Order: sequence, then C-alpha cells, then structure tokens
Amino acid sequence: MSLKVEYERALSRLTGDAFQEEVSVRLATAILSFQDVPRKPHGDGGLDGLSHDAERAYCCYGPEFDNFKTAKELTSDIVEKFKGDLRKLFELAMDNRKIVAGENKEIATILPDGTTLKHITLIVNWFNSHRITGPIGTALNKYRAASTCKYIDKLASVVVWGPKQLATLFPVDESTILRSQQAKTLKEMQTAAQLVAINDPSKFDAKMSALTKLCAPFQADAIAGLKETFLADWRMALAFDQKLDATLPGLHKSLEDHRLRILQQVVQLMIASDKPWTELGRAGNIARTTLAPDFEKTFGTTLLGAISNGEVARLIGECPIGWEVPPNA
Repeated sequence: MSLKVEYERALSRLTGDAFQEEVSVRLATAILSFQDVPRKPHGDGGLDGLSHDAERAYCCYGPEFDNFKTAKELTSDIVEKFKGDLRKLFELAMDNRKIVAGENKEIATILPDGTTLKHITLIVNWFNSHRITGPIGTALNKYRAASTCKYIDKLASVVVWGPKQLATLFPVDESTILRSQQAKTLKEMQTAAQLVAINDPSKFDAKMSALTKLCAPFQADAIAGLKETFLADWRMALAFDQKLDATLPGLHKSLEDHRLRILQQVVQLMIASDKPWTELGRAGNIARTTLAPDFEKTFGTTLLGAISNGEVARLIGECPIGWEVPPNA
C-alpha cells in the first residue's frame, strides 16, 4: 500500500475534532500561509482556516458515521452542514425555509480589514458521492444573489475535498502517516474512556475533598475542575491499559514496569514533602518522563499527557501517603 493510499484511509477513519485537527496540521504543513481559526472563546464565524492573505477559506467537517444508516443520509447531512457554513460567510440565515439576511459578528474580527474571500474549500472525511457537489453549487448561486457579499467575493469559487484529494494534493511522508495514526488512536481512547468505570475512587475523592479544605476558599472551583480532569484522564489511562493488554502485550508489560517506577518515585517525592499535595505537578513530570521513551513517538504527546495525568490520578487514590486535614480545618 502506498503512503498516499494509507493516509487517505487514515483520514477517512477520523471524525469530529480529530479529523479537523489533522486537516489543520496537514494544511499548515503544506501551505506556508495557512492560519488556523480557533473556535473558542467566541466562535469561528464559519471558518476553520485561512490562507493566501486570507483570501482562501477552509471549512472542515468530520461526521460521526455511526449516526447514519445509509449513504443518502450521510450525503444529506454533509450538504446541510456546508450550506450552513456558506450562509454564515454570506451573512444569511434561514427563516421558515426562506433565505433572509443575517449577521456574522465574528467574521469581521477574523478577516483583515477590506479583505473578501475569493475561494472556499469544503473538506469532509467522506466524499463518495457526486450528489454532494450539485446541491452545494445550487445553494452557492442562491446565496450570491441574496447576499450583500460584504466578506465574500461575488464570484468566489467553492470546491469539495475528501480524504483522496487531501492525500493527493500534497506529498505524504512517514511522519504524516504516524500523525494520522496517533489521531486515530487518541479518538479511539477518548471513545473507549467514556465506557470505562473506575472501580473504587473513594480514596481519590477523599483526598480531593481534603485538598479543597487545605487550600484557600477561592481555589475551590479550580480544584473541582482539576478533579474532573484527573478523573477523565484516569479513565483514559485505564482504556489505554486495556487496549495494550488486548493488542500489544509487550508494550503492556512495559507500561506495568513503568507504573512501578512511577509509584516508587512519587512515593519518595510525597514522603519528602510536608505538603504532598503541592507536588502534583512534579508527579506529573515524573510520569511523563518515565512513559515518554516507550510511548510518545508511537502514540503522540496529547495521549501521553492524558495517560501521564491519569497515572497521577490513580496514584492519588492508591498512594499510601495521606493528605491530612488539620482538626480545626
């Protein structure tokens, strides 16, 4: 199998944010002027990326295939999603099935003053039907006629790309394949983690409750957020453990060995401190440093970070070092 075909298949298996993130990295690697458009905190105005002095726009969509029973349903969903993106760029909306004027407040803060979009690329993880292009072209003509075209050129062109086009248009190397595989694994772990149950989080909960009492009252919200992040990453670490146990027993053995070393070093760290809860950051660094040689290259920094954080959460619950709350607290 050629690298191009392998990458095409990898792209077609990515969905949601994982697909969009891979597309953004791919475009940034291939197009010097590519600019990713962050969705947070105010929305992206219908744009996922820009290039060529902000005259070319990119809209990305990775539908979850399990949500559709037939190719017809998937095709319809893709068309409607991209029609919605185009309406935002043309500052239009739908009211009782009629096209009406709308307002896109964010696009003015994204595009440079005086710039209009001249070409739009719609990128999707499934492009196996020509019935996507016709309805989008028809909608484009309607939107041109209805819009004042403040931010988009009246003659702007629109094309649809799928995994094949994205894999063909730019060179594919080993690092590209590895990155797409990492994205796929991360997505799988995030999905699997939602089904994982932590057997006994009681000691973890007790220590996090103690931490809330030990810290200043204004830090309560931050500690609550930290707790939720720890629990999510703990489930990720458990899902990763289960995956390795089922598919890569050699790496699973390495993971178990690393866990023992992490436990030993973290216990020593906690024993040496009169405020062990202040050592969580260093504990995380210990976990990442210990796991990185065997897992970072294959699984990527994002998954490694979650697994390392999850191991720290597990140790909070299992480490014999207590976080004592003073009697008068």
